[in-house]
Amino acid sequence: MLRFARFLLAPLLLIAIALLLSLTSRPAERPAVLAALGDRPLVIAHRGGRGLWPENSLFAFERASALGADMLEMDLHLSSDGELVVIHDATLERTTNGQGPVAALSLEQLQALDAGYRWSADGGESYPYRGQGIRIPTFAEVLQHFPDTPKVVEIKVADAGLEERLCEALTRSGQRDRVIVGSFHERSLKLFRQSCPGVATSAGPASVRLLVALDWLGLGSLLSPSYQALQIPERHNGLAIASASLLRTASGRGLNVQLWTINEQPAMRRVLDLGANALITDYPDRALQLLGRSTQIGALSNYPALTP
Repeated sequence: MLRFARFLLAPLLLIAIALLLSLTSRPAERPAVLAALGDRPLVIAHRGGRGLWPENSLFAFERASALGADMLEMDLHLSSDGELVVIHDATLERTTNGQGPVAALSLEQLQALDAGYRWSADGGESYPYRGQGIRIPTFAEVLQHFPDTPKVVEIKVADAGLEERLCEALTRSGQRDRVIVGSFHERSLKLFRQSCPGVATSAGPASVRLLVALDWLGLGSLLSPSYQALQIPERHNGLAIASASLLRTASGRGLNVQLWTINEQPAMRRVLDLGANALITDYPDRALQLLGRSTQIGALSNYPALTP
């Protein structure tokens, strides 16, 4: 009899915990950065629109903004002298005429490089942005040039003190309510949330896995997210991630679902039909056209670039 009582106790305990969580769970509150953009599907220029011009540059951010993108997505590293610099890779070879780790060079050395050197739209037949004065910007420069533009910012380096510097830069510029901060490093996200409470963040990898598991179990309503955005790919390692069920669960928990990196219009339409709130894309012009929003792409050839 005692054994039978113990057998019943475990599931009853689990049911009680589930009921308690369902009564106390709360959806995420919509952050100011997203509330200001309304309810229409958002177009987020991935690295400023890397399919159209040199990525993570003031030139790219300027043109993506002029085009009509809703948000600018960018990546942060630290220079050897502790400056926040906007570049995706940990090394310089893919996008610049430099070599070696970003973290090994000072800001002065990094900004002496040509950040348009490797960009090509024709597989290397031509390099139209070489020698055009495009360089690696500091995050402070981006904040200065685009104070009113919503931004998605990714912390690329863990355990380097980048989180606190990022918070200081946002606070100093008065732009804490103009960004969503994300990272593939859970520790970095935790540190950033501790140092910069109230600033919107996206789910880290562990949080994404937990949400997927809860959705699969039908327990998504138990989640009280510590983040406000869910940034996920449509597929990962051949497995579908962005299911209609997951997107419904995420929406029910107050999350803004942003799919990356969606570059072809059929895929854009597919994920929007699933319930995505935003497209993170290398080609913001294609997304804007799909959504029936006017673009100024034809006029951009004469649009003045920001001076370094």
